[in-house]
Amino acid sequence: MNKFLKWTKRIMAGLLILILVLSALTYAAGASAKAKLARENPPPGELIDVGGFDKHIYCVGKGSPTVILEAGLDDFSIFWSQVQPEVAKVTRVCAYDRAGLGWSEASPNPRTSETMVSELHSLLANASMDAPYVLVGHSFGGALVRVYAHRYPEEVAGMALVDAAPDELFMRVPFWRNAIEGKLGLYRTLAPLSSFGLLAFTPASIPDRGLPEEAVAQYRAIAVSTDYFQTGIIESEAFVDNLAEVRNANISLRDLPLIVISRGYWDPIPGFSETENQQAWQAWKEMQAELLSLSSNSRQVIAEKSEHHIQLQQPELVIAAILELIRESQ
Repeated sequence: MNKFLKWTKRIMAGLLILILVLSALTYAAGASAKAKLARENPPPGELIDVGGFDKHIYCVGKGSPTVILEAGLDDFSIFWSQVQPEVAKVTRVCAYDRAGLGWSEASPNPRTSETMVSELHSLLANASMDAPYVLVGHSFGGALVRVYAHRYPEEVAGMALVDAAPDELFMRVPFWRNAIEGKLGLYRTLAPLSSFGLLAFTPASIPDRGLPEEAVAQYRAIAVSTDYFQTGIIESEAFVDNLAEVRNANISLRDLPLIVISRGYWDPIPGFSETENQQAWQAWKEMQAELLSLSSNSRQVIAEKSEHHIQLQQPELVIAAILELIRESQ
């Protein structure tokens, strides 16, 4: 019996050592794969220090006012890849990455809307950007640009909200929390796999979200070679509180030129019943129309052929709105 126990212990010890060796080799191979993807997909813009960490901002074109593009929840600069080049033919236009997304480093600060807006303000100042700006925000980015204009009204010449997240979203569509929890569950599974480097072996497994070909490669590289999913978890977990923060700010844009661009149809959200989807769609349409009351100088555009990512499905509508705001500011 003693010999059998000794033999069993040796086998278990050997298996443990084998597992540790294989894990170490896999981790090293994953780290190498991530480093290769990072080299093949360098930041297209500049990395600017904003107080102890670097943020990425990509600017093209010349002219004034400068257009600032703010992406949606856990999205980043490449989601403007169909809008930015066309606007650059007319004026300077900059897309940037919030902390921990895209090519920006993570921030030591809490992920509140006020903090994100302060970090953007520091980024623009440190990058020597001249106001005034035309702010363009998609989804959650639409909430952030509203806060920016509220805090720094003298710096903003116009605003376009692209299917922007309404600040009463979770109040009027309470089961929206279920959709957020569903995404969080997926991200919590993917985050450790990405951290260990396993996803870097198969970047093509990350779904194409309707981006142009080059941008798809960049998106996949960022998703599997950085802490993208972990940052997505942090932003999504703070989403309810951040919209409440925006709502409590009682934002008024006075007579700022404002164009609200809203989706034209609703893709059913998995996990929602047919009735819940219908209720959500009706509430979304109502809340989009209510965004017009932010300014006495506002109008709405309905993107009939688009769902949430209008800048990818009908970029010409977003481009036209931005150009209109540029003309109005001159």
